[in-house]
Amino acid sequence: MTMETRTLGRTDLEVGVIGLGTEHLVDNRENMDAVLDLAVSAGVNYLDLVYNDPTDAHADYWEAIGPAIRRHRERLVLTLHWGFVYHEPLDRCQRCFDQALKRLGNDYAEIAMPGLVDTEPLWKGWTLESIERLGRYQRDGRVGFVGMSNHNPAVARTAVESGLIDVLMFPVNLYQHHGNQERAALLEACAEHQVGVVAMKPYYGGRLLTSEGRPTGITPAQCLHYVLSQPVATAVPGARNAGEMRQALSYLEASVEEKRSTPLDDALVDRLRGQCVLCKHCLPCPQEIPIPSVIYYLDYVEFYGLTPFLQQANREWYASLPAKGSDCIECDVCVERCPFEVDIIGKMRRAVEVFETAA
Repeated sequence: MTMETRTLGRTDLEVGVIGLGTEHLVDNRENMDAVLDLAVSAGVNYLDLVYNDPTDAHADYWEAIGPAIRRHRERLVLTLHWGFVYHEPLDRCQRCFDQALKRLGNDYAEIAMPGLVDTEPLWKGWTLESIERLGRYQRDGRVGFVGMSNHNPAVARTAVESGLIDVLMFPVNLYQHHGNQERAALLEACAEHQVGVVAMKPYYGGRLLTSEGRPTGITPAQCLHYVLSQPVATAVPGARNAGEMRQALSYLEASVEEKRSTPLDDALVDRLRGQCVLCKHCLPCPQEIPIPSVIYYLDYVEFYGLTPFLQQANREWYASLPAKGSDCIECDVCVERCPFEVDIIGKMRRAVEVFETAA
C-alpha cells in the first residue's frame, strides 16, 4: 500500500492523508506498540496527542504510548494539545505541556494545539493568551507551529482569518459537511489563508459505521474517501486498537468502486438526526442546564464504552456542571428549538440514571 501525502498548509510539513487520533487508544503498552508499528509502517506520520498531563491524570496513557512515540520519533509529525479541558488555568496548561514535551524524545512538538475553542469569548480570552505563551515556545525552538481544534465554523473562521493559527482541526464527514455551505466556506477560507486542515470525526464519532447498534453499510474507506475529497491535508480516525487501524488503512488499497460514496439514505439520516451535534440551539435553558455538555458526557459514556480514565473523567465533568439532568423541569423549550430532533428530555432522564443514581 502507498500512502499519499499532502502539505499541511503553510507549515510545509508533509503528512500522510491517513493520520491517527489517539484519544480512544486502549492505553496499554502492547496495544500502543501494535497500533503505532502498524500505522507508521503504512506511512502514517501525523499523530494527534490529546492528553497533556503525563505525571498525573494521563500517566497511564503516556507510560503506554511514550516508548512507541520515541521509537518512531524521526518519522512523526506530532500535535501536542495545550490544555485538555479548555478552561484549565494557563499555568497548569504550561506545566503539563512542558512535562509532555519531555516525553516526546526531543523536547519538541511540530504543532501545539489549544483545544475545544468553540465560542467567541473563549477565542478572545483563553485562546489568544495561550497563543501568546506558545509564541515563546516557538522562539525557543520547542514548537514549530500553532493550531486550534474547534467544532464551531463561525469561531473557526475568525481564527483562520486572524492569521494566528497555522493548522485547524475540525470535524469533516459525510453527515455534518455534505451540503453545508458554512462548513464548505470555512475550508475554502483555510485554503485561501494557507491554514492546514486536519479532519477529525471522519466517521462522525463512529455513527456513520454503526448507528443505534446497527451497521449502516457504510465503510471506513467510503467515509475517508469523502473526507479526503475535500480540501483537507489529513484525516484522523480515532482507532482503539490495531484492528480499527487496519480498517482505516484499508482505504489505501480500496478500489475506486469500494471508495465511492453516495448520499446518505433517508433512513440513516433519520437515525443520525436524533443525535446531538453540539449546535447549542437548545440554549439558554430556563434552569441553566448546559444541555449539550450533559448529552456529550452521556453519549461518550454510553456510545464508546471508553477507557476507565475516560469513564471516570466524564463522570467527574458531569459532576462539576452547575446544573444537571435532575434539574430539568421538562418545559420542552429546548425540544422546540432543536433542529436535529434530539430526545433532550429523554437524555436528561438517562443522565440522571447514569450519573446521579447510585448503583
